[in-house]
Formats: sequence, structure tokens, C-alpha cells
Amino acid sequence: MQIDKPSAAEHAEFLRLVDAEIRPDRAKTHAWEDFPLILHDSNRDSVLIARDETGRIAGGIAGLIREFSSDYGPVAVAGIGSVVTHPDFRGRGISRRLQENLLAEFAPRSVPLAVLWTDQPEIYAGRGFHAAGWEFHLNIQDADLPTALGSEKRIRPLQGSDVGAVSRLYDQHPCRTLRRPGDAEALYMMPGTRGLVLEGAAGVEAVVFCGKGADFPGYIGEWDGDASGVLMLLEHARRENLAHNILVPAGEEVFAETLVKSGAGWAVRTSGFWRVLDQAGLSRLCGVAVLSADEAHPPTYWLGDVNDQGGIRPGILKIGVWGFDSV
Repeated sequence: MQIDKPSAAEHAEFLRLVDAEIRPDRAKTHAWEDFPLILHDSNRDSVLIARDETGRIAGGIAGLIREFSSDYGPVAVAGIGSVVTHPDFRGRGISRRLQENLLAEFAPRSVPLAVLWTDQPEIYAGRGFHAAGWEFHLNIQDADLPTALGSEKRIRPLQGSDVGAVSRLYDQHPCRTLRRPGDAEALYMMPGTRGLVLEGAAGVEAVVFCGKGADFPGYIGEWDGDASGVLMLLEHARRENLAHNILVPAGEEVFAETLVKSGAGWAVRTSGFWRVLDQAGLSRLCGVAVLSADEAHPPTYWLGDVNDQGGIRPGILKIGVWGFDSV
């Protein structure tokens, strides 16, 4: 089995394999529409495929490197996604080989952390990925949310011309992905997503995004702007049956508390399955003593986690992952 970067034609075949094998039955969009950054052709250099001796594609994997803001400055993170094996080749360890090869390629690029999302954590625990970090999941079905807009405000659908203003609101979050030029437009205009804007006399004041294609049905995975404006948008989204749940990442604890006080149901969950790729690099960034390889700190030491009572155990770093930035 040969593992290599795909040609343009092979990349297209990889996308079809992802679409056929790991999309939920409810999906009305394609994988590349719900994950427009990691699966875009411009990111093909961070994709690996496995070919058999006949040249047939047996599986593939994709990664996306982005910097995340943190208490200690930007931290590069490799998001791992679209791990897929053709049914004819399952049980041969192909996904493990693909993953290790991809992470090895990221090593020279000074990427200290990798993260993925899976419903099979036991498999990835054996590959060094463990639940860590935290985020709030809140149900707003019974929350007491404001309904009065005011004479100078209106709620309308997101338009392409709003991307710049919304990006500036997003950049106000203390914990976020440091998106590259073009990222915001690709994410905000996904076909399976409904953006709602609160517009005032001075322009866009707040925004919420409902859904992420088949990936976040009924969820608000990103919200930006003035908190009072976001609450108005949540009420509108609930009333229109667009969303009844909201993700609140690390760094936004005050807003989570506001929703809890309004009557929202809540739970704290880990933010993903993380693996430390460069402990020495993290140690230098955070001013922590460097340990030997056999004394390595687990991801929870760096990112914290959630205890058995549902409380937050902080780590060295606070990193927030917004719904649009999961891969």
C-alpha cells in the first residue's frame, strides 16, 4: 500500500469517497460544502491517500493547520478530519498509517497540537488522542430571551456584503481561530448554513449562524457581536425553529453564565480529542520546564478538561474552538 499526496483527479476521487462513506444519511449537502477549508483543492498539500498496487484509492485523510489565539500568543493546531477507508480495504490499519504519516509531515512545520472529533474515542486513544479542553452546550428552548428589537434595529438574513463586518465582530473574541484571508467568506457562505444579522443604525451589530450543513443541525455554532444583540437573534432563531442549541467555546464563560441565568439548560463537554505533537515547543511557549519524552504531559495538562461532576479543570492554555472551525 502506497501513501502519497493526491493528484487533482485523485483528490476529487477522495472527496467522492468521503461523501459516500462518512456522511450522515440526513445530509443534503456535500462534504466539501460543509468543510470548505480542509477539503478545498488549495489545501490538497495537507491531504494524503493510500493506493493499492493497482492504483485504486483505499483511503484518505486531510489536515488543516491554523493558529489559535491563547493566553500565551498564537498556537498552531492541526485539525485532522475526513479520515476514510474504502469498505473493500477496512481492517488493514490503513487509517492509522495515514494518520501517522500526516502528523509526521506536520512535524517540521512547528505544529505543537493536533485535534480531531470522533464517535470512536477508544480507537484514537490508542493513537495518542485524548479528550481535553472544554466548551459549553446550552439548550435555549425554555430560556427567557428578549423579544423587543427597538425601532432602529432589524433582523435579516446574512448577505455576502456582510462578511467583512462579521469578521471584525468575530475577531473580538478572546479565544478563536486566527482565520486566513478567504476563510471567513468560505465558512459564512456555506450552503447548509443560515446566518442571521442584527442590523442597527451603524450597521451590523450581531450575528448568529444556524447549522453547518449536516454537521450541526439545530445548533448555533458561531455567534458574534454585542451580547444583547446575540440574545435577540437567539430568540428569533428559536421562534423560526432554526436552532434550539448553542455552542459556547472556552473564553466565553460570561455569555454562558448569562444564558444559564436566563433558564437555558447546559452541560460542559470537552472541546475535542487532542494530541501533543511538540511538547518542547509548548513548554517554551508557556514557560514550562521541558520534560523528557517518557515524562510527557498529557493533553489535559495543557488544555484542561471536564471533571466527573461537569466542572471545568483549567489547564495551562485556554483554547476555544468555534463550531465552524471543527473539521
